[in-house]
Amino acid sequence: MTLPLFQDDNLKPVITVLTDYPRDDLASDEVRQALITACAVEKLDCFSMDVAAIPGMNTIVAGFKTAQLALNSQMGVGHVFLTNCAPRKNIISARSKGEGVWIGMLPNGVAVLTVASGYALAPFADMIQSGHIRFFESKIPDEGSQFRSRDYFPAAAAHLAAFLRDRVAEIGAEEVSQRVAKGDAASLLDGFDLLGAAVDTDAVTGLPKGTVWYIDNFGNIKLNLVHETLLSFHEVGTNMVIGVGDSVANAVIGSAGFSQGEGILALTRGSSGWTDDKGQDIRFTEIFLRGSSAAQILRDAQPGVQLFAVSKDDLTRAQQMLRDSGLQYIGAHDLYNLYMMSEARLLEMFAHYGLIKDGFDSRPLKKRLDDGSLAAYLQQQDKGRNAA
Repeated sequence: MTLPLFQDDNLKPVITVLTDYPRDDLASDEVRQALITACAVEKLDCFSMDVAAIPGMNTIVAGFKTAQLALNSQMGVGHVFLTNCAPRKNIISARSKGEGVWIGMLPNGVAVLTVASGYALAPFADMIQSGHIRFFESKIPDEGSQFRSRDYFPAAAAHLAAFLRDRVAEIGAEEVSQRVAKGDAASLLDGFDLLGAAVDTDAVTGLPKGTVWYIDNFGNIKLNLVHETLLSFHEVGTNMVIGVGDSVANAVIGSAGFSQGEGILALTRGSSGWTDDKGQDIRFTEIFLRGSSAAQILRDAQPGVQLFAVSKDDLTRAQQMLRDSGLQYIGAHDLYNLYMMSEARLLEMFAHYGLIKDGFDSRPLKKRLDDGSLAAYLQQQDKGRNAA
């Protein structure tokens, strides 16, 4: 592996800051100024320093953007990410204490400092649990300032970049490349004075599959569902019904971005994804409307919200089977009125009773449709829940 940032016998870092301030906000300007100051103090000769924006207090988008950018970075060692999106949970506090910062080294040699808040690490969950990526607690202060992203975090990022610069100079670019190639990039952090204890592999949990990670500027809805997994549930060309909240829409399973015509809502293989812990290049499902905005159709789709879907044929069969059964009410206190239920709420109910898993795996529902036991199954599940 080459080190693009190692030139003229010197590592020239790139520092990318993702923070939940708009680019034109004073806070963003202060963070950038603090970062430049910290780099000057560390005598860093940086290729680039960038302060980018994420939606306010949205840890799901923060985690996704960090993973998409950092795991796909071709710059390797010397590229340092700092992600700060931390909705304070202890608002009434004289201590001004916030969530801790974790430090990790990705398999490609990119370093990540991130506030361990909400779902900021959800995209890394599988790789952390498998040991493919290691994160560590840090000694970066978590109290003493209400503006940590200015007062503490830029200095920590610059300090880490300087440490990596000195580390490469100490052991040599060839040794660094070999460690990264062998999957031992984390050892490059040995001796970093802000590094704390290793984080347990089960300390991070992911989001339910079929959840929205991000909605881009074009209204494309990016899910956390690997597209090949979706294709193991439904064939290309299958007509689907997608529900989220009170929104419902028909869509077609596609294979790639422009595999469906203009005006057709498609579940397609999107542009986002990375190499997973098994070395597979994965790409995530994207809900895409060529020539328009998918988000305008599925208005209740938001980052962190799980979508549910079944084939249109199976939904039609399910509706007919339930009508024929005479079953009208189900759930505690007759929660679900099957005669009055919208398609979106029907999908939600199927998921509630385990007939749709991971948002899009409707094979349990199909099994009940094929053997004619859907109504009996729902009644049995309902009795079991009430008895419990």
